[in-house]
Order: sequence, then structure tokens, then C-alpha cells
Amino acid sequence: MTSKPRRTVPTVPTLAALGVLLAAFVTVLTRNVLDSTGLATMDAEVSGWAVENRNGVLTPAAHMVSNCGDTLSMTILATLVCVALLSVRDRRRAALVAVTALGAGLIIVIAKRLVGRERPPVTDRLAVENSLSYPSGHSTGTFVVVGIVAIVLIPMLRRAIVRVGAALVALLFVAAVGASRVYLGVHWPTDVLAGWSIGALWILLCLAVFRYPAWRHVATVGPRRE
Repeated sequence: MTSKPRRTVPTVPTLAALGVLLAAFVTVLTRNVLDSTGLATMDAEVSGWAVENRNGVLTPAAHMVSNCGDTLSMTILATLVCVALLSVRDRRRAALVAVTALGAGLIIVIAKRLVGRERPPVTDRLAVENSLSYPSGHSTGTFVVVGIVAIVLIPMLRRAIVRVGAALVALLFVAAVGASRVYLGVHWPTDVLAGWSIGALWILLCLAVFRYPAWRHVATVGPRRE
């Protein structure tokens, strides 16, 4: 027995509505950071709490998770997924992953220079970072790369429980990387929030393009066997 093909992405109006909400949140958050008001007022308190609660178990774990979410790791992941998709001649999904991942890198560089926020005090850092702070590159990169890979690959899994498990692992990994950056003292919490929000906004924009007529026929997977 066959069933109707399942959509892998929402409709364009839905993506547009979510995009507007995310854009508004990023705008407000950025203003808070520039003016040290609103959400930005929690930064010192949360970061201070993270520094005070460091221990011999969490610190090496934070370093490991942070390293797994760096630019090199995300580049390798995106490349492997693109190669796998190209091997089965799924060029459009491979292009989606490649463009989304590469675009994230450019967005991070531009956003950091536009905002120009300094990182937390050097005395609180457990890792060496020389770039600007807002948004968190690790948070943006992991959200975008892991997110787009999950969106492309998870719908291909047949068992519902496996799909849910894979989505949960992806979500927990992205959250852990963001938390590790605050724990290590190299980012303020709002840097991480901005990274996630900007990453989500970029994914929505890429998916909206993915839904255009020329791409529409790859927005579904084939019939499933029951």
C-alpha cells in the first residue's frame, strides 16, 4: 500500500510568517545588545553564574562539544552530506545544503563587523578567541548546518521513532554547543541567542527559495511502502 508523498518543508506563506517573527526578534535583540538594555541585561549574570559553576567534569566536556561545533567540523559535515547526495544524483538538495552552509559563514562575518561587540573578559575565558562576539559563530554555524542536514535527511528515514530520535539528537547538539560557548566564557548568552535566531532566519530564506516552482518537485520524497 502506498501513501501520499510527505512534504519535507512548510509552505512559503508559513515560512514567510516565521521569517517575519524571527527578523523582528533579531532586530530587537540586536538593539538590546547595542544599547545594553532588555535581554542583554541578563548577560553578565548568566555568564557569571556559568563561570562560578565550572568543574572538572563539565570543562573538558564543554571543550569537546565546542570543538565538535567549530567551522572545520561543520564544513566536513556539510561536505560529506553534499557528496552523499551527489552520489545518488540529488543535485538540488546538495545545492541547498551547500548554499545554506556557505551563506551562514558569510552572514557571521558581516554581522560580527556590523555590531562590533567585544567578547567577555579575557580573565573569564577558557579558550582563545580573537574575533568579535556577536553573533556566536559556533551557534550560527551549528544551527544552520545541523539544521539543514536534519531537514534534508530526516524525512528520508522510514521509522517515525528514528526520525524523532534523530531530530532530538540534532536539537540537543545545537543547544549543547551554544551552552558550551557561554560556559567557556567566550560568548555572552545573547550572542548565542542571536546565532540561533539568525541561523533559523537564514534556513527559512533558503527553504523559501527551495520551494519555488523550479525546485518544487524535490520538496517531497517518494511513496513509502507499508
